[in-house]
Amino acid sequence: MKLNNLLAFTVLLALRILSSWAVVGASKEKAKHGACPFIQPAMCLVYEPPQCHSDWQCPKKQKCCRDLCGIKCLDPVDSSKPVQVNPGKCPVVTGQCKMVNPQNNCLNDSHCLKSLKCCKGMCGNSCVKPV
Repeated sequence: MKLNNLLAFTVLLALRILSSWAVVGASKEKAKHGACPFIQPAMCLVYEPPQCHSDWQCPKKQKCCRDLCGIKCLDPVDSSKPVQVNPGKCPVVTGQCKMVNPQNNCLNDSHCLKSLKCCKGMCGNSCVKPV
């Protein structure tokens, strides 16, 4: 009886190792290009369960990205394209943020309306009128 248990345990262990290799291989095989789009922070009324946990679970070229109210499969953006830079300079910021991980409202000028610039503020980046 003990030999049968040992044999069953060994077979199950081998299957577990093989299945984990298959998942790793699948994720490497379907590595997707591009980056997740920037999502403007907003208050979410209802959080949705995640649609995915990694890119290989998404259809076609989509990537598994954070969205407003959860994690979804979204079309990627081309991170190799040049980033828009609006004219002017960012205002000088004085003071220090007391938050641990302040949220950014933008990452670069292309996330801002018209001629506003994405500048480092006291607590994260935000779109401001340049000086």
